[in-house]
Amino acid sequence: MSTPKKREVTFRTKRCPDCSTELPLTAARCTGCDRRVGPVDSQGRAIKPVDWAAYAMCLLAWIAFGLYIWWAFF
Repeated sequence: MSTPKKREVTFRTKRCPDCSTELPLTAARCTGCDRRVGPVDSQGRAIKPVDWAAYAMCLLAWIAFGLYIWWAFF
């Protein structure tokens, strides 16, 4: 038995994952919602880039909350 081969699909445009606006493949920001977009996935949608600043702010907020609890109750 032979294994099925995967077909390479090429796209001419990509769609914003938030507002579904058609964008050129080289676009870094969406023209509809002005959010950052990444490369195209296998279904023609742009991949959302990771927002590391939001993760850092969340971590700092949890640390500040933990320090407040420690200061207030211990």
